[in-house]
Amino acid sequence: MKSLFYNFLTILVSILFALSAAELFVRYTHNAYPFDIEMVRLAYLTDKDKNLRWRFPPKEGRNSLGLRNREITAKKENVFRILFLGDSLIWTGKTRSGEQYTQVIENNLNQTLKPGKKIEVINAGIPGYTTYQEMEFLKAYGLDMEPDMVILGFVFNDLFYKYLHKPTEKELLSHEPQAELNRFDTNSIVGSVFAKSYLAHSVAYIIERIQNKLARRPYLSFEHRRDFYLAWKPYGWRHSERLIAQMKQLLDKKNIQFNIITFPVSSQVDKTVLSFDEKYVLYPQSRIKEIAAKNNIPFYDLTNSIQNNGDLKLYKDYLHFNSNGNDIIAKELTQYLLTKNYSNPDVSPRSSRKK
Repeated sequence: MKSLFYNFLTILVSILFALSAAELFVRYTHNAYPFDIEMVRLAYLTDKDKNLRWRFPPKEGRNSLGLRNREITAKKENVFRILFLGDSLIWTGKTRSGEQYTQVIENNLNQTLKPGKKIEVINAGIPGYTTYQEMEFLKAYGLDMEPDMVILGFVFNDLFYKYLHKPTEKELLSHEPQAELNRFDTNSIVGSVFAKSYLAHSVAYIIERIQNKLARRPYLSFEHRRDFYLAWKPYGWRHSERLIAQMKQLLDKKNIQFNIITFPVSSQVDKTVLSFDEKYVLYPQSRIKEIAAKNNIPFYDLTNSIQNNGDLKLYKDYLHFNSNGNDIIAKELTQYLLTKNYSNPDVSPRSSRKK
């Protein structure tokens, strides 16, 4: 019996050692603790930025907050101010005219106004931001801009909580290793046990790939991109749903209108990919639509507009649009806002708003 016990103990210790070594190896490949790259504190950030991790510095044509926008001053009377929050899809929106599509929207809407009234559009897109960071930016800076409307540009890599990137000496948007810990539901009973194991999440991904191959499912790029796969996991929406509800409550208290717009990734307008299982491919759009409806938030999905006006020809990479695509976005969002009659608002003094 003693011999059996020692044999069992030896096997157990060997297994634990092998698993520990494998865990360390996987962490090493992901630059995760204890091999993580140190995050740097950007010199131009203030205490207000503590939850943001980064903004861009105020140079190369950017304003004092590092935004691709003119300097934001106190709002004048009879001005209706629209604040666009989001990531690189708001930040990088150059049209064929050379202007950002947010500027084109402002120009278009102002052409419809009665004399004496004006619309100002603020581009507060910051590349790499998640829904959490967009919420924190709104609280730190956005509300001080006195918006009458906030438009959240929702992209399907926004779900990673809290961060998808971190600033390091190597680059401003280095990948955040903890974003890898989402291959299964960590709030389930079993999942909570292995929630912090990079090895467990890697094994879960490998098993998923094997199952897909055995089922002869086609290769869907978004399932394998580490910045997008979470949007196709039902459990992945938990944090964004909560944050969007909080954003709506915050803006309601200030009597500020709230809208959500969504941008498709290129594979979502690819007819070949859609022919496999359109409902599944467009699952993220259905989820954000449900969240918007649940919270009574006006919602506009750009997917059909992109599909019907050039689909893949409108992209310059997997996610971002070329100038033709940004022209379509400017046109569609202008029409959306005109339909909502936000282009000709009854502008009232800021002092009459709820505080």
